[in-house]
Amino acid sequence: QEIKNRRDTIEQINKEAILLKNWKIYLDMVGKNGICKMVLRKTLPIINANLSKMLNGVCDFNVEVRINDKNDIEFYMVKNGVYSDLSSGSGFELTCGALALRSVLSQISTIPRANFFVADEILVAVAQENMDNMHNLYNKIMEDYDFILNVTHDESIKDWFNMIVTVNKTEDGISSVSLNTK
Repeated sequence: QEIKNRRDTIEQINKEAILLKNWKIYLDMVGKNGICKMVLRKTLPIINANLSKMLNGVCDFNVEVRINDKNDIEFYMVKNGVYSDLSSGSGFELTCGALALRSVLSQISTIPRANFFVADEILVAVAQENMDNMHNLYNKIMEDYDFILNVTHDESIKDWFNMIVTVNKTEDGISSVSLNTK
């Protein structure tokens, strides 16, 4: 009986060793140092080159994505050779960087994507003096999409688009939609 109990214990230990081995393989694949980070490290030069191309002629800075020594992803704004955290940027810099990142990541992604780009009130933090630059960025993004669906209350950018869909709400709470094309 004692021999059988010990054999059962050894068999249970062997099963748990297999589970532990599989768990370690899983962690190596998807963990902080896993395959995703290995693939990202190899893709970063492509991402950064496309970011540079997207922002060229739009702004006086560049955006770079890096993986630090702790294997964390970091976003930098590079201006005149000086690197700073992108999150410390102005409204224009943050908006421009975020739009460029999203556009570039969708370009290189292998998953299916829509034929349109949606932007909901993203220009509210951008100063009026930077709107021409944002228009240039929108035009670059449009090269990869059939259209941009831009939700805004800013009348100054309506000339950017070929079609304007206006939603008007009456005092009794009923909305109406009108369509204006150029």
